Amino acid sequence: MKISQVEALHLRLPEVKEVADGTQDVLIIRVHTDTGLTGLGEVVSCSYVARAVVEAPRSAPFRHGLAQIAVGLDPLDTDAALAAMIEGTAWYGPGGIARHCISGVDMALWDIKGKAAGKPVRRLLSEKAVELLPCYASVLWPQDPALVAESARRFLAQGYRAVKYGWAPMGPDPTLDVALVEAARNALGPEVELMVDAGRVWDVETALSRAELFAPYDIAWLEEPLKPFDFAGYAQLAAQSPIPIAAGEALALLEDYERLIEPGGIHIAQPDLGRIGGITQGQHLASYAQNNNVRPVPHAFGTGVLLAASAQWAAALDQPLTEYTRAPSPLAQNLAHHGMQFKDGLLHLSDAPGLGVELDETVVAQYRIN
Repeated sequence: MKISQVEALHLRLPEVKEVADGTQDVLIIRVHTDTGLTGLGEVVSCSYVARAVVEAPRSAPFRHGLAQIAVGLDPLDTDAALAAMIEGTAWYGPGGIARHCISGVDMALWDIKGKAAGKPVRRLLSEKAVELLPCYASVLWPQDPALVAESARRFLAQGYRAVKYGWAPMGPDPTLDVALVEAARNALGPEVELMVDAGRVWDVETALSRAELFAPYDIAWLEEPLKPFDFAGYAQLAAQSPIPIAAGEALALLEDYERLIEPGGIHIAQPDLGRIGGITQGQHLASYAQNNNVRPVPHAFGTGVLLAASAQWAAALDQPLTEYTRAPSPLAQNLAHHGMQFKDGLLHLSDAPGLGVELDETVVAQYRIN
């Protein structure tokens, strides 16, 4: 079996708002093979730049687009394909946009690999993979603490056992920040886990101060309070914070994760499979994290393609948990049918082979940029 084509499906909503919602424009990768099997993946990056990286025509050595590099490779040999893509993009890699695009292709190859074996990807990753996957609802903070209770009540009614709120307006005002957290905890009650995503807004001193203010509200973790590459800051903060510290979604290279995780580092590592090199690199990251007593939990604020891949990967971890975005974007909620059913705080995973996800071609036609 050989890769015969790599498609970059670029989709965008008619109106894109300046909020931290990456589901407003997305890049989906569809890999075709000479046997007719296809696979889907998602790139989490700047969709316009990523599309160019995938589609760039063949040029001088190391200047080829990713599609040109991947065609002809064996889709079932994911390690060899990853190595070829890393080598082929070395001129404009090794991390950043090149690794983001490699992630989408690798994800699609695992989809093909599962379909070829007739198994869900999770069962290729571990014989102990769970069928019922714990997840947490993930949304942005409303602009006013008075509006938190309304969304929290909906999550409770739907059966969520964990909820994460994040990004603006959290950040500049400690009084507002505490009011947001207090409103969420009061509305959710003591039995539901509450995660807080700060959105990379503070320095170490401010983050430690906020952690101390949030501690009475029993926070499961404080996510990305610092800039992504502030490795020394994260080590200092994790050592002193009364709340577990989570980070890593913006990183693309395993070397950077090692600096973030190394002894004395963060408590929860949050790789985005659409950025770090897909499921293949996700496996390496999970092993390193768990060997250092750090819990890996995927960042998955994207479409149903990323959600499905992240769920399959998370289901094979020692402490399975995944993010379940509740962003209202039609690209987040309607683009991909993933076959998973949410009930009582758990994602009931399907037995469909591969990632178990299919695109809604009507939605593709409605939002695709040609």
